[in-house]
Amino acid sequence: MRKRTRRFAIVLIAAHLVGFALYGVFGWRGGRVSRAEARRLVERYNQAVSEAYRRADVNLIDPVVGPNTTEGKRLTGLIGVRLDMGITLDAELLSLEVTEVAQKGGELQVRTQERWRYRDRKIGTGEQVGEESADSYELLYTFEKSGGQWLASETSFTATPQVGRKAVPWAAERRSVHGVIAPPKGEEGKGHEPVRP
Repeated sequence: MRKRTRRFAIVLIAAHLVGFALYGVFGWRGGRVSRAEARRLVERYNQAVSEAYRRADVNLIDPVVGPNTTEGKRLTGLIGVRLDMGITLDAELLSLEVTEVAQKGGELQVRTQERWRYRDRKIGTGEQVGEESADSYELLYTFEKSGGQWLASETSFTATPQVGRKAVPWAAERRSVHGVIAPPKGEEGKGHEPVRP
């Protein structure tokens, strides 16, 4: 009887240890990210990136963007170009709808429809430069698991963006911003694309 009880106790302890290990790696649902969790990831990304643009501080993207990623390089370039021109971007998210969540291994893709309001502001005075813009986007966010958390590795337009303003208060040739402004798939070469957080 004692041997049987001891074996049962060992099996029970082993099962708990395996359960705790799986919980630590995947969470209770086997690692599947819900639509609500995907929305929180996108919101967290947008808040951090908007603040980085507003304060002209690229270091603020570190908690939400993976190291050495396409997204990190794009944001570093765009924030740097604005800083060089003496302006920051005041961005306000007006609406966000998650339309699709797909997960495969260590990669998570989240498709969204978003509306934003943008104002460029002069560094130092905060004075608005140029006209404000109300834009609508369909975006694809790609997140990768890094250090136990989901970090953005790339974002891209999935349809032609609807941009409110007709001119930006600064101009830059695509060549001069080192490829950090990417058009949606199939739209290459059809004019200047909007710059967004």
